Amino acid sequence: MGTVLLLGIVVIMISFSGAYIFAQKGPDDVPHTRLQEWRDSSGDTIYVKHSGGEPLYTENCEIVLNIKGEKYVYSSEDIFKNLGNESVWRLGEVLTIDAGNIWGINITNNDEIELLVVDTPSKQPIQKARLTKEYETTRPSLRIWITPRGEIIDTSGGYGDIRQIKDKDSETPNDVLYNTKDKDRPCTVYHPSLSKLNSSEYQEFDFDINPLEYGLDPEYTFSNVTLKIVYHSHDVATKQIKVKIYDADEPDGWVNLTEDLPPHTDTFKSEYYDLTNYIQNAEELTCFKVRIEGWAENIQKSVYIDYMALWIE
Repeated sequence: MGTVLLLGIVVIMISFSGAYIFAQKGPDDVPHTRLQEWRDSSGDTIYVKHSGGEPLYTENCEIVLNIKGEKYVYSSEDIFKNLGNESVWRLGEVLTIDAGNIWGINITNNDEIELLVVDTPSKQPIQKARLTKEYETTRPSLRIWITPRGEIIDTSGGYGDIRQIKDKDSETPNDVLYNTKDKDRPCTVYHPSLSKLNSSEYQEFDFDINPLEYGLDPEYTFSNVTLKIVYHSHDVATKQIKVKIYDADEPDGWVNLTEDLPPHTDTFKSEYYDLTNYIQNAEELTCFKVRIEGWAENIQKSVYIDYMALWIE
């Protein structure tokens, strides 16, 4: 009987011990995310790009910087605001941290910066980096589509919303286009002028590119720059649709890429334009804009632009 009682006590103690151990919360899983970090060698700005792996939730991360021996924290709320009030930091998105304006720091080329991206629930580092004046060695390689980020100006009576042309392009028929109001369409709407070409009636797309956000110094040269436009031109009565790009070196500022955009009357299709001879270095990206102009025969027609992007490498 004594042996049985002792055995029972041992079993109960082991059960309690096991329950206690397995009830403990294990360590939080640190996100498996790759980041690229670089700095503006001529200023006080630091860039951090999500370059692969899992997305990061802004409420669960912060950035700690050691600059000149002083600690500075770029908080979860700061990251949230920097991403345009988005709660998720996604692939390809770049944080721009202006240390000069935020903390009043003057960073010189000889200053080293230690950067730590922290997963706040686990208090574990997601990535560590040291940024030095060796700008060229920290610059990420670049092969990317860039969509417009600035304003869309429409003087044709159509409709342009920057959100409409940033999504993944669709090159399939979409009958919904013909049954909804302009502002419900998943694309921009341009109305060519009637009877004759009128250069004051256009739709203009400002790409608003800051090359430093992509790690490009002004002298960085490109091997390939291509413009892609996915559009639908309603019908063949739309005439002489011009695609223009802004070039500060031209007398009137604009260059014609085509005198007659091919009609895509049955479906959305893509057209590609090689701009390598027009945009040869990163500085020439800063003022990049695209303008659509055209005219129609006697009755109002429409050109629907579903996607526009610039490929650079």
